[in-house]
Amino acid sequence: MARHKDQAARREHLIAATLTTIANHGLPSATMKNIAEEAGVSPRLVAYYYPDLEKLIEATHQAATDRYYWSRQRDIDGDLSPTTKLARLMHSGLPRGKDLLLSQVLDEISVSASRSPMHATLVTLLFDREVSLYASVLDVGRAVGEFDLTDAPEVIARNFVALEDALGLHLLAHNSSMTLPRAEEQLASYAQSATGVRITPEAPGPQPRVRT
Repeated sequence: MARHKDQAARREHLIAATLTTIANHGLPSATMKNIAEEAGVSPRLVAYYYPDLEKLIEATHQAATDRYYWSRQRDIDGDLSPTTKLARLMHSGLPRGKDLLLSQVLDEISVSASRSPMHATLVTLLFDREVSLYASVLDVGRAVGEFDLTDAPEVIARNFVALEDALGLHLLAHNSSMTLPRAEEQLASYAQSATGVRITPEAPGPQPRVRT
C-alpha cells in the first residue's frame, strides 16, 4: 500500500510540474527534459512513470479540467441566492488568481484539441460541465423570480461560457485593448441583457452589487 501511495504521489508531482511547464513556457516546451527539470528529477524517472509523453500531457489536461471545474463548483456551494451564484460564476470564469495557472494550461492545450480525440473530448467535457453550472443557476433564478430570462437557460449558459472563453483568450494573450475590468463589464452587460439584472462579477464572500 505504501508503494502504491508513493507512486501516486510521484505521478501527481510530475503532473504538477507539467502544469507549470505548460503554463510558463507553452505546450511545445513540455518535453521530458523540461518537465524533469521543473520536477527536480531525471528525465529517466519521468519516462519510467510516463513512457509516452502524450500520456503525461493527457493526464495533465485531465487534471486541469477536473481542478478548474471543481474550483468553480465550490465557489457556488452553499445556501446562496441565484444572483450571488451567477456573480461568482462570472468572476471565476475569467483567468485570475488561484486558477490562473489552470486557465493558461487549458488555453494552451485547447489549441491541440482538433488534432487529438482525447484532448477534444476533454475540451467538450469541460465546456458541458461549465454550461451545466450556469444553466442550473439560471433555471433556479427564473423559478424563484430573480431572473427574467430572454432565452432558454441552456442557451444563455452556452453564451456565458463561450463569452468568458473568448474574453479569457484575449486576457491571456495580453491584449491591451481587453483588460480584466473591461472583460467584467462585458459579462455584466450580457448578464443584464439575458436576465434583466445587472450583476457585477464577485469573488466568494460579499453579496454582489445589483442594479435593475
